[in-house]
Amino acid sequence: MTDTQEQQAATAATAPAAPEPGRLALWVLGAAAVLSLAGVVYSLYRLTGMADGLDDTGVMILANSLFSPIIVTVFAGSVAGVTTSRAFKGPRQALVILGALVLGLAAGAAAYFSFSADADIALAVALVLLGSALVGGLFALPRKAVTVVAGLSATLLLLAFMFGRGFYEAASSVSLFSDPLDEYGALGTAIPFVAGIACGVCAFLYLRSKKAGVKLLGHLLAGALPGAVWLAATIIAQAGVEIVLGIGLDEVSPLDEAFLALSFQWQYNGSMTAMFAGALCAVLAYGLLLPKPAKAQPKAAKKS
Repeated sequence: MTDTQEQQAATAATAPAAPEPGRLALWVLGAAAVLSLAGVVYSLYRLTGMADGLDDTGVMILANSLFSPIIVTVFAGSVAGVTTSRAFKGPRQALVILGALVLGLAAGAAAYFSFSADADIALAVALVLLGSALVGGLFALPRKAVTVVAGLSATLLLLAFMFGRGFYEAASSVSLFSDPLDEYGALGTAIPFVAGIACGVCAFLYLRSKKAGVKLLGHLLAGALPGAVWLAATIIAQAGVEIVLGIGLDEVSPLDEAFLALSFQWQYNGSMTAMFAGALCAVLAYGLLLPKPAKAQPKAAKKS
């Protein structure tokens, strides 16, 4: 072994281990993923499930309600992937995909049995949730698990924002928007921007608390992850809605088509706004709030 190789081996042996996500964070994310997924699938069944099968109104309600279980399944698939890769030994990427696959199969089976009276629709919803979980697993593939967990913690905060808004409107019977079109105007843009800033702060604080040594790119990825999950869920939901409507309805009224188009336009705008705000906030916090490394002292001039 040469002197250079010995020095590299000694450096590797004395280098501090890369920070890893704590068990508490994984337990919190895992419990939140399981409970939220079970809750949205059960709520979807209570809202649209019919013993004799779905009528035209039920199919339309199901299509309009698909986004919530899809975004939660994407989140849960990512959590399952990172948790499985931490719990078992083996090729990390294979374990991530395996965890997301198992979660997706469980979610798809629950959805299929919930709507088994309409076998075609039940199969379509099950496959959509399976695909959502696998897409979520892709978000857990980055090498540094602590960065993924920071982004997923921020995504959980985003889901709490969405749940809180829906719960408030359902409980108070008062919309947060004074006019329905405000949801797609200035106020509809402000709310995702505020949520994105909160997600960026959450991701930054988690990385700072772990003293992970994550560089600028890691903070950018963690801050942008909630908006990316939202965007991926919107794309999947649009495809899923088209599939469900194609199976369950012979014709969709122009009013329903316009409502769906407007809804998806807001989802796309909101997801990209949240992704931009989260990434920008995390990067600014990294540049402004983290202590700067001490500058190396200049070497003394050699005596002549």
